[in-house]
Amino acid sequence: MLCQIPDITKGVISLFVSGRLSAQDYRTRLQPAIKSYRKDWNQVCLYIEADVLLEGWEFGSLTGSGEVQLPAFDALVFVGGPDWVGNSVRLMGPFMQGEVAWFPLERKQEAITWIAKRSLC
Repeated sequence: MLCQIPDITKGVISLFVSGRLSAQDYRTRLQPAIKSYRKDWNQVCLYIEADVLLEGWEFGSLTGSGEVQLPAFDALVFVGGPDWVGNSVRLMGPFMQGEVAWFPLERKQEAITWIAKRSLC
């Protein structure tokens, strides 16, 4: 499940994720938000808060069919989630096109500060 939550700061797409994400979550929630923010703010900064129940993407969404491809972004911060989220961000961060960071849930305010500094708004 992926849902948009009230923006944590101006110009930052704010999302909450839990369970297993689907291609439909991507198409109906993430893609439209990214297009809108790119048009309105001329940048894409993402704040994604996860709970410990996050499992990742449905396998069918990632089988090479091109359904899920994260569009270009300027900055992305993950907050919380199971241990593998932080490890994944540290592993894949250098290969991402924008700045990427992960913070444990107890450092949520630091994550908000981090992404707000990267927003042009």
